[in-house]
Amino acid sequence: MAATYGVRELYGGAMTVELPVEFIDSRHLANTLNSNIRQIPDHQEVFLSPTTLTSVIFEINAYVESSTPNPHPTTNTTTATVANGTTTSTSTTTTAANGVSSPSGPEADADAAKYHFTDVISPPDTLASPLPTPQRITMAKPSLAGYPAYILSGNIISYETSRWHQPSQPQLPQPHAQSASFSSSSEVTQASSFSTSVLQSLVHQTQLLIRMGDYKTDFCVRINVPMKEFGENDARVAAEETFAGDMLSRVVASLSVVDFGLFGFE
Repeated sequence: MAATYGVRELYGGAMTVELPVEFIDSRHLANTLNSNIRQIPDHQEVFLSPTTLTSVIFEINAYVESSTPNPHPTTNTTTATVANGTTTSTSTTTTAANGVSSPSGPEADADAAKYHFTDVISPPDTLASPLPTPQRITMAKPSLAGYPAYILSGNIISYETSRWHQPSQPQLPQPHAQSASFSSSSEVTQASSFSTSVLQSLVHQTQLLIRMGDYKTDFCVRINVPMKEFGENDARVAAEETFAGDMLSRVVASLSVVDFGLFGFE
């Protein structure tokens, strides 16, 4: 059955997006129940599925420049020959700030997409395989259509440590030389221990990155699908991943900025 979508406000109405109507605003949930749900930082909006572990995270991040070290000025020289045979040369020198060059374009944007994708992975969690090349897309709403946007998907290996109480076999008393201590030490004792194991599972993450250079902002949308709840049921995994893909498509079609003051001034 297809999901029913409705308009949701983000950041107090500064942005809007369409999401499944049953998804729960975790900020509202945490405030209402005063529960152990982690407090959502101001730069995030998080929505949770009521039936699975799937989540959607909207996040305002600082604009990521190119990470290529470049401590020295770079000079590019262009040579042109005009009709009368005169040759002219034009030189442009670019000095990197703090030793880091800041080119714009698809290569720098792809690097930024991969940076944001991996920045949320905390050790010992790690990528299951190298990330593919991000896919360039165009946002549908006029407020965001002019900004470069990219989709990137991958799997994350997640490690979870579990600890449980494990009783061992009864232990018989050891013989003692002094008979006076026999009555207390002759009782059968039950030894116990704690065992730990590390469980490994996959999380499928799909990320939308919108590069808002004039606001020094990288806006990220992440949809996370933990696969551990589906076990070996490949059909359910495929269905949830398809649902996540449909949800991201709806985000691309509906995400809009109402108030650019959310990101500061140009």
